[in-house]
Amino acid sequence: MALDLVSLNGIIKKYPEEQVRESLSSFTSINKDVENFLHERCIEFEKISLARTTLVFSSYKGRSVLVGYFSISSKPLTISKKNWRGLSKSVQRKLMPMGYRTEQENYAVSSILLGQLGLNFQYHDIHLITGAELLSLAYKTIKVANEVVGGLVLYVEVDDEPHLREFYTNNGFSQLVMKRPENSNNGHTHPYITANGQHLFTKKISDL
Repeated sequence: MALDLVSLNGIIKKYPEEQVRESLSSFTSINKDVENFLHERCIEFEKISLARTTLVFSSYKGRSVLVGYFSISSKPLTISKKNWRGLSKSVQRKLMPMGYRTEQENYAVSSILLGQLGLNFQYHDIHLITGAELLSLAYKTIKVANEVVGGLVLYVEVDDEPHLREFYTNNGFSQLVMKRPENSNNGHTHPYITANGQHLFTKKISDL
């Protein structure tokens, strides 16, 4: 089944904003952040070039329907000095060749953020597209963007949900983890928590 990718930026330049918002309002998701981004924030993010959103359409009953979307932005992966010390030596060795120290002594890696990836659950039972297929489409756009803006790492911040951790792990992402204190009774590592309170997964762009 053919899938069409359409830039939101191109749509808002061609059609009245209210018409675009009405069209996007049909998108539903079990993840309210994914849903609210498309309903409330994506157009504003386009206007200030904070993120670029791509809409994915498929044919259903003779008409084109929105089946998913993804948003990306060129944004360094920044790890605070304190958190850097909490990473294992092996993780530090992997990241060091790809990044640099900032003036605040944080560690930054030139990266692309996969800010949103969402399926329209209105068509969930019809199986017009899978999560893996949507991610594969995002990869193609990310590789094109990478040729223009650069970046060594693709990263995504996700909620602490087993199905999300499994999805990204199964698709080749690595979860960033921190060392626990030596006297801890809760294992040797724990998930790295971002400023947004989410888990962090990374993948080399060269591996896409």
